[in-house]
Amino acid sequence: SFQTIRVASSIRYYSLPPLLEVHMRFRGGKSFAAGGGSMARAWLLPAILSLLFVAGMIVSTVEVDYFSNATDQHKQQEEVAETTDLQQHLDQPIEETPTTCLDPSGPQPYILMSLGRSGSGSTWQVIGNLSGMETPSDEYTGGSTEKSIEFFEGKGHDDKWLVQYLCRKQRKYRDAGVVGFKWKPYEPIFNAPAAQAGINTIATLKDPTIKVVRLRRNLLDVQISRRKHTLYTTKAHCMKGDSKCLQNGLITSLDLYTGEMDTLYKHLESLQAHEDRVDKLLHEKNVPHVQVTYDRLYNVDGKGGDIEEWEKVFSFLGVGPASNLTREQLERGMKHAATHPPGHNMTLANYDEVAGALEGTEFENLLHRRHRRV
Repeated sequence: SFQTIRVASSIRYYSLPPLLEVHMRFRGGKSFAAGGGSMARAWLLPAILSLLFVAGMIVSTVEVDYFSNATDQHKQQEEVAETTDLQQHLDQPIEETPTTCLDPSGPQPYILMSLGRSGSGSTWQVIGNLSGMETPSDEYTGGSTEKSIEFFEGKGHDDKWLVQYLCRKQRKYRDAGVVGFKWKPYEPIFNAPAAQAGINTIATLKDPTIKVVRLRRNLLDVQISRRKHTLYTTKAHCMKGDSKCLQNGLITSLDLYTGEMDTLYKHLESLQAHEDRVDKLLHEKNVPHVQVTYDRLYNVDGKGGDIEEWEKVFSFLGVGPASNLTREQLERGMKHAATHPPGHNMTLANYDEVAGALEGTEFENLLHRRHRRV
């Protein structure tokens, strides 16, 4: 009988049995193979030729199928290898993925992190001007809670958005000392996957390090500024020398009513808790950052900004005047002018009510009493 041989590709083919003895006996008991008669020779040769032809066809088919299958197996192995390489790339830890495009010798990448109405626009301007070149101050992650939610929902689980954006900034503003964006730390910073991935990237990336300037402002001033821009249509900032803008800004900053005291106090508590959560997040994640305040940067005892507070910023960033900064340099770097009076007794129409409500509370020190009305 035929012998069956299994190939790795599960193809079966058949080989011929040995033809050394083919016993084909007739009634006389003679073997064609052994006895040789004419009839044996007449039957044996066509049989052998037929069998050889069939065997050749089978072997040819097997060879074609075998090599075709081998090619398919090779392709499958290549696809598996490619899939494995891709998965290994995706499985790399966050700190290893964003090291390809940021230039360590380029502008210092940084993020200015503060709530809205905290002086981030002016601060961004001064840092840029005194470090070589002012770049646009983008509120990239959204300028409101709604915009921030929309931004991070659109990013999903993307862990490269932050580095890719900073890389584009570096390439566009090669002559700047610093590049980056303003990150308003609304609620998504604590729970959105892409926001958490961005924080982790800042915390782990080296060469270059992405740095955070953490800016906070007197929370009563934050609330007053929000109230002002809710009630009036006025520019967020006025350039020095723009008398019309400055006059309008000053008028809309006088005699503002804060609303009910219970509501004001709850707003201050909420802002305080939120700001403290942001600081805690930065500390727990070991994010490289420096803490500064609006009041020290711009108004210390009515005498203007604190030089040492600005030098602390530039020393941390590693660019600009980290020492020997003069007030003249600082004034030249400030293109915006203040649009509010320094005393709350001038800003607030219900100043006495506010002072009474905050007295003896943790927010009492937020009041500025030094200026008198004339």
